[in-house]
Amino acid sequence: MKRVFCAALAALMLTLGGAQATPGPDFSGMTLEELYEARAELDAAISALEGDEAAVFYEDGSYLVGEDMPEGDYVLLEREDAVFASVVVRNGESTDAALILHKLVTGRADIRLTKGTWVTFSELRVCPLGAEPEALGPDGCVGEGAYLVGRQLPPGRYTVTPEDRAPLSSYSVYTDMLGTQAQLIKFEVLHEAVALNLSEGDYVELSGCSMSPEAP
Repeated sequence: MKRVFCAALAALMLTLGGAQATPGPDFSGMTLEELYEARAELDAAISALEGDEAAVFYEDGSYLVGEDMPEGDYVLLEREDAVFASVVVRNGESTDAALILHKLVTGRADIRLTKGTWVTFSELRVCPLGAEPEALGPDGCVGEGAYLVGRQLPPGRYTVTPEDRAPLSSYSVYTDMLGTQAQLIKFEVLHEAVALNLSEGDYVELSGCSMSPEAP
């Protein structure tokens, strides 16, 4: 029974690959348990590749939300060569249209874009929220940028440390990301390291400082 199954699987792989395809792996010596394990690994690899292909990145330019790009939540990633990375949101295509948002981006930020608005990205790479690179360093630290608590870093108690080279160090905590009716919860200019408690749903922005989780 096992040999029949393996032969059929190999024949299927050849059929899917076309007449000129090279023979697939030889499964004839594998047990059913080993085949299940191989299938699980293959499914995981396929899912990872599908996720990468689905992670559409938008480059510099102007987009009509709802036509050129779907409405939704996005992550703004500052390019390495950026001088003044920014995002501008207006309620129409014309430069005379009412300004909704103009934000300089350092490091990274999150934004909610709604249908019918025009958005312009400068010196940024933009991807849907959830498809962005990992925010946390190996030790759980994050640098300059803005982060959603509960999505991009865990809730808890952190130490915020100013950078020596920064002319001004500060942090801000909001109730939500850019492009929403977020309210400022807390703002502080730093001269030394301070402790900060962050809760699920908070949106924290770091300027000229870094943040690391406090030891339990």
